[in-house]
Amino acid sequence: MMLKHRMTVAVALLLLVLPCSAQTPPRHEVRLGWGDMLFETMVFHASSTHAYPAGKPTDYLYKENRDDGYTGHFFAEYRYHFSKLFSLGMQADFEGVFWTTETNFRSRNYNLTLLPNVRFTYFHSDWVRLYSGLGAGLLVAFDNERHTEAAPAFNLNLLGVQVGQGPWSGSVELGLMAAMKGANDIYMLGSRLISVSVNYSW
Repeated sequence: MMLKHRMTVAVALLLLVLPCSAQTPPRHEVRLGWGDMLFETMVFHASSTHAYPAGKPTDYLYKENRDDGYTGHFFAEYRYHFSKLFSLGMQADFEGVFWTTETNFRSRNYNLTLLPNVRFTYFHSDWVRLYSGLGAGLLVAFDNERHTEAAPAFNLNLLGVQVGQGPWSGSVELGLMAAMKGANDIYMLGSRLISVSVNYSW
């Protein structure tokens, strides 16, 4: 009788422990993603045509900048989940903008942004999670003429949708990035409005 009672208690405890362990969310997450460069494509584009030198025939017309190129935002992130609701992350974002000047010099400009951030995941289901977040950090701008500048950077994630079950998932985010030192030193303003990523959790 005593043995039967002990077996019943052991089975009951096992049944209680298994669901709890199954519901424990993964603590670690890494992700790789890409975002748009809407601001950069609007600002850095071919300039209007000029006559050079003045008074010459139209054969001498030239554009100050031409052949623009853009990489988009490539980013990588590590995130630690303290709970289902709250997590902290560290993100590195990299982009490039290129153009050719009137002297046929190919200018290559890069922005590297480091963004500590917080995320609040307010909806959970078996396949879908909804979240929002905020990040603030530093942008370092440099080019192939050895110029380097730094500026405060900010990232707002208005809505993120993460879809997947198990360790692998995918995300789509709506938000924006900005980096500036003043009205005349704007590096990004409303960039990365849409981002997509592949995520791995454990």
